[in-house]
Amino acid sequence: MADKKSTLINNPTAPEIYADRAASLALRGNVARITFASDRAGSDPHAPESVVSGHLAMSVRGFLQLYGQMQSVVRQMEQSGLLKTPDESIKTGPKQPENTDSTAKKTATKRKPTNKKL
Repeated sequence: MADKKSTLINNPTAPEIYADRAASLALRGNVARITFASDRAGSDPHAPESVVSGHLAMSVRGFLQLYGQMQSVVRQMEQSGLLKTPDESIKTGPKQPENTDSTAKKTATKRKPTNKKL
């Protein structure tokens, strides 16, 4: 049986959940479960606390559709230059410092001579 294109009806009272990250992802039977978390300021401003902000449970079929949509968005981000493709990251990788003669000389002269009497 072919899938019918369903009409999406907006529900203005549906909750909107903000998350800084997906805290966990699990597959149990035919249900994919995602737990989302947000960072909140705690007693120490330099160490935020991570708080569960919501849960999403969906069928494996729906999860695979979501995965496909996410891949599409990532490709759009790569095409717009917002993200580097994995190939570009390998080509441009982190810049390595060049080893010049002056660098080698500085390294060699760092040792202090020892004046030990035998």
